Amino acid sequence: AIMEEEMGYFPVTEEGTGETVMVPAKAKRSSTDQDIALAKYLQSTGAKMYGAFWCPHCSRQKELFGKEAWKYITYVECSPKGYKSQFASCAADGVDGYPSWKFGNGKSQGGEMELLNIAT
Repeated sequence: AIMEEEMGYFPVTEEGTGETVMVPAKAKRSSTDQDIALAKYLQSTGAKMYGAFWCPHCSRQKELFGKEAWKYITYVECSPKGYKSQFASCAADGVDGYPSWKFGNGKSQGGEMELLNIAT
């Protein structure tokens, strides 16, 4: 619990492989109706956020959405040691920094963004 609070992630042993992977902490802030509406819209358009469990900018991006909205965001874990890592997919999609957004209209944007900028 202390590591989660201090670092923003904690180790978990995968049942199938016995391998230790890192799980990012859940968002703590409550979402507004606008946060949820934006997250649902992004989900409907096929947008994805690529990140890494150890990335503080990714954690802050998650907090901007809040806990209720975050469940609608398609999140792709890029760190090989991250929970449900999709490292090969991140490399194939050309992700070179975190967080990175790939929007349904084909546009990409890197870096932590305010929700207003994601919405436009």
